[in-house]
Amino acid sequence: MVNRVKYCDVCETFKQWLADNGHRFHLKYKIRYYAKRNLISIHFENVTPELHCYVSEGNVGTYVYFKGRCWDFLEEFGYSIRRSRNRKYDCRLCLERKYYNTPQELLIEHSFEKFLEWVNENFTPFHSLELSQCQGMTSARIIDISEPDINAAKREAFRDFLAGLRKIGTDNPPAFTNLDKMKVLFIPVIRSKETKP
Repeated sequence: MVNRVKYCDVCETFKQWLADNGHRFHLKYKIRYYAKRNLISIHFENVTPELHCYVSEGNVGTYVYFKGRCWDFLEEFGYSIRRSRNRKYDCRLCLERKYYNTPQELLIEHSFEKFLEWVNENFTPFHSLELSQCQGMTSARIIDISEPDINAAKREAFRDFLAGLRKIGTDNPPAFTNLDKMKVLFIPVIRSKETKP
């Protein structure tokens, strides 16, 4: 097990970065800081409440909470800071090393900027949250609904792939025995003004 050294406070660094860069998000947002858990929760205006964005020690990301449970993690910009022999900082999770002068620089470029870019690309009226469930297993992804035919073809290809797994042989029990029970639900990422609570 690797001993983690805390080089800086991720929540404080995020709040400082947000003060200078929050205007770059395409949507208005509110944050809530949970000091005891060292966690920031981020809620974007008009974004479906199933999408939860967060900043915590080791991670910046988005997950889906649906029907009383965590359905899936959509995107994570995880990090593990270490100080190298050259007295600079890098992320031990990355295969390609990139060095930063401070741990704050690493957090900003490695995680915060990527999170901002991902949110701006995916939290639009042209995207929908696709939730799938089959035999208790759940998954989620954000899809571009401006090209529905491509996404329908991808879903059918995935269903065909799972059906092919059933035919591999009797020695290996299939992961999915009844694909007809697969449920797929689509939720617009941006709620319309009329459906606002």
